[in-house]
Amino acid sequence: MALAGAGAMAAQPGRIAAAAPLRSPAQDAGSDDNLRARWLKLDEAMRGWWDGDLQRADEDGIRRDAAATRPTPAGSNVPWSHSPPGTLVFLPFPYSSGGGSVGSFPEIYGWDAHFINLGLFAHDRTDIVRWNILDQLSMIERFGKVLNGNRTFYKGAQPPLLAMSVDKFLEVKKDDDELALLAYPLLERSYTGYWNAPAHLTPTGLSTCQDSGCGDLAPEACAEGEAGLDVTPIFGGDISHCVPIHINCALVRQAQTLGKLAERFGWSERAAHWRHEAADRAERINHLCWDDNEGCYFEYNFVRKTRLPYYSLNAYWPLWIGIASPSQSRRTVDHLHLFDHPYGLTFTDRTYPGIHTEYKALEWAYPESWPQQQVVVGQALQRYGFPELARAISRRYIANVIATWEQTGLTWERYDGVAGGHNVPVERDPAQPLHGFSSASAVVVGRIAFS
Repeated sequence: MALAGAGAMAAQPGRIAAAAPLRSPAQDAGSDDNLRARWLKLDEAMRGWWDGDLQRADEDGIRRDAAATRPTPAGSNVPWSHSPPGTLVFLPFPYSSGGGSVGSFPEIYGWDAHFINLGLFAHDRTDIVRWNILDQLSMIERFGKVLNGNRTFYKGAQPPLLAMSVDKFLEVKKDDDELALLAYPLLERSYTGYWNAPAHLTPTGLSTCQDSGCGDLAPEACAEGEAGLDVTPIFGGDISHCVPIHINCALVRQAQTLGKLAERFGWSERAAHWRHEAADRAERINHLCWDDNEGCYFEYNFVRKTRLPYYSLNAYWPLWIGIASPSQSRRTVDHLHLFDHPYGLTFTDRTYPGIHTEYKALEWAYPESWPQQQVVVGQALQRYGFPELARAISRRYIANVIATWEQTGLTWERYDGVAGGHNVPVERDPAQPLHGFSSASAVVVGRIAFS
């Protein structure tokens, strides 16, 4: 396939020799057996949280929401909710809320749900996974996309990971033809009618994110919300000029899942179409976002026709979904030391000043260690034959999660990968107590750490 030249990076970062990974002080404080025993205690506690973390947005749930108290003020130390009462969107089944029973984020969120589902799979709770999938499919049926969250003020989407949950669910529940038949047309609709509609499809053949009208955020920051990365420096301040690596990787997996579903029902022409669609998108990602001089993936600005010089953990998504070559995987892994710190992987390798200057700090940047990204990198390393490294980085992160839980009795939305704990630089609000993807990621990352 002939594509226009991707261009040189805006500024070439210097090549940095691989450094030995750091050990967590929490790890040094005790043996791996001790750390594993403490994680098993946390894992068992989390096993008991799933049912209590369920919320409902049926008729009764909407009535309760209409009578709810006002949102918690920003900066408060109590569990936080930003949602005005009377804004809940109907969903037919119970769902895993973003915050869980600790109170923060009582909605189901677009990409949060997939990482929560991974924890549920690990604990054999496919009953709840099925509810989460059906609720998000119902959003596509009604709105043409999986909403950021089930509130009336959410107009945009989040990274499209629902297909990954569907695929994994059907690997476990092979005979659930009902869900498979329901999923195919709705996943097809969101792929073609939203993520590849004119507002999102770029001249490169890859998709971007757009401002959906957040109200309280600048359009550029709001568009990053559709990427789940509000706010980050890695798009140079305008994601709508970029083709986010993780969004397009997720769309590769969505096309692959649609191909599997078509094959399941004997639709050979449709299956062939989706296999070609997935391969074509993967090739475009590798052409535009891979920098052979640097040996790493970078975000691509299609307006300027250049790769942007910001190192981030988004570089590991092509490994996570399996579209990197063995050589690309090795070279990308060589850069992991840039993010590897005593208490987890930071989302970027360092602070990048001068972007989104309305904020004193950016959430999706150094030194923040986000739970779901630890899953992405850990599973990517396992997939490409780096099990020891996967275990090492996972132990550093899980040691901080365990120590923070033992000190506070809580799991948190995000952590400080450099200094430890959960007190991170504040962009808009401090890190919140959170079950959701935080507890689910601890379930998954712990299994990587002690596999």
